[in-house]
Amino acid sequence: MKQRLFFLDNIRVFLTILLVIFHTSIAYGASGSWILEDVDKSKVNATIVLLTIFTAICQSFFMGLFFFISSYFFPISYEKKGALRFLRGRLIRLGIPLLIYYFVIGPMTIWYAKFREIQTLAQFYKDNVWSFRWTFFGPAWFLEASIYFTLLYILFRLLSRDRLQKKSITFPNGKTLVVVAIALGFIAFAVRLVYPTGTGPLELQLGYFPSYILLFIAGILAQRQGWLEQIPKKLQRIWKWVAVSMIPVMPLGLVATGGLEGEVHFEGGFNIQALFYAMWEPFICLGIIIFLLSYFQKRFNKTNAVSKWLADNAYTVYLIHPPVVVGWTMAFHGVGLPAIIKWIIVSALSVAVCFIVASAIRMLPYARRVL
Repeated sequence: MKQRLFFLDNIRVFLTILLVIFHTSIAYGASGSWILEDVDKSKVNATIVLLTIFTAICQSFFMGLFFFISSYFFPISYEKKGALRFLRGRLIRLGIPLLIYYFVIGPMTIWYAKFREIQTLAQFYKDNVWSFRWTFFGPAWFLEASIYFTLLYILFRLLSRDRLQKKSITFPNGKTLVVVAIALGFIAFAVRLVYPTGTGPLELQLGYFPSYILLFIAGILAQRQGWLEQIPKKLQRIWKWVAVSMIPVMPLGLVATGGLEGEVHFEGGFNIQALFYAMWEPFICLGIIIFLLSYFQKRFNKTNAVSKWLADNAYTVYLIHPPVVVGWTMAFHGVGLPAIIKWIIVSALSVAVCFIVASAIRMLPYARRVL
């Protein structure tokens, strides 16, 4: 069993590194919201276009795949521990880091990046943190959402009493995946009429949650039904090329609908760009996820000292990467280099420092129980 799951650890490391690079991309031109940005995004240029395409592709699949990998282990852990021990373990693993990020890492990073010359740290906490005037979930929204998903999973298990456990469900075929992608697109479009991408209560970007929920459920089914060993090779090839062929469709669609003239409304609302984006995402998402699961299972279903070290520290990297990225962005502010070069340098430095710092943090007493 352990031998078979090494590739999931390696995918998790890959996704964590991608997350660091993703947020650095927003700092240097990509569309999106981040703590500190170092470029003027009011004028479209090649760097902004390339980095926005990159982040759009990442956004389509990487957080959903995080949910898939997380939920894959739910049935095993739940059956081993029972409902109460399972819940307690998840609250320790998710709740404590969430509180640390919300009350320490998040606000201190924002204060230092934007407000240190305006007000003291104590005043910032008084005005914005302890008053709950602002929220500081940041990337830890994933931990917040995971707690909600955990509660719903436990409730489902208690109510269903495992009546559905023995039902056999084979890995979806090509036609089913197309139907699922189209349905996801329409559902996301409908949700984004109310909550455009980047918006939602408690920093939960609900416009992306249709795919997150589906992939969370898919992770549970994958473990129950042995899906990871069932992905047909032909399906893997087809959906790899589906994803590749779909990548240029979105930028071309934006250009055709006035994107170069400043008419950009793909985040949501009743317009053709929002519908186009919502329908584009699921095909990219499913294609890349199927490819990554099959490719890593075939090529990287193994471990060594380096990959184990990376896997052990990946969760902590997820938690601490914002101040590291912001720190390096500030260090290179004003340096006379093109934005794309800064992005490459800051991304590489941030990834390296994050893993080193994460390893040091996990040496603290009791840290490994949580991280």
